[in-house]
Amino acid sequence: MDKRLILLRHGETGFPGKYIGSTDVALVKSGREQIKRLKPLFARTKIDLLLASPMLRCRQSCEILFPDYSVSFAEELREIDFGRWEGLSFTEIKHSHPGHISQWADWSVDFCFPGGEKISSFIERIAVIGRKIEKAQETNIFVVAHGGVIRALICWFLRLAPENYLLFKLDKAKFAVLDLFSEGGVLTGFNMGATWEG
Repeated sequence: MDKRLILLRHGETGFPGKYIGSTDVALVKSGREQIKRLKPLFARTKIDLLLASPMLRCRQSCEILFPDYSVSFAEELREIDFGRWEGLSFTEIKHSHPGHISQWADWSVDFCFPGGEKISSFIERIAVIGRKIEKAQETNIFVVAHGGVIRALICWFLRLAPENYLLFKLDKAKFAVLDLFSEGGVLTGFNMGATWEG
């Protein structure tokens, strides 16, 4: 193993079933409690490099877990911008933009969320941060980010096509573990919580 990568999704923000990407929301009380429950676990975890999305929900997750660590915030780790779909449920999107649903489901690189981000732009910035992690000198890397970003990074490191990100569903305040080798990554843990013994 060349590197170990832990990818943690931030805690609850109080918008169940809604698409929240570029909207900069805070953790709610239950979300802060979710993250606090992980603190004893990660107190025993060796971390050489801590990376995070600069969005408030990720910054707050870092502050709770790692108050004494230096965090490197990376713009590439921001969640995708859903544009006019921000704050809507799938049912609401389906009713308001029925023609876009199949394009979105196909994860076409030409698809752009109305008023938001193009899929190709999102995939490219995931590749940028993926290459940065691969080139990093540090061995134990911890990332605090968003569901879509983490799923896309898993695809990047497992050498899967980007549209396969839909195969992974990571719950809030849960994490994935990848062991990285020169040939690619191995997913060694997924949707892990406070009982992990890594």
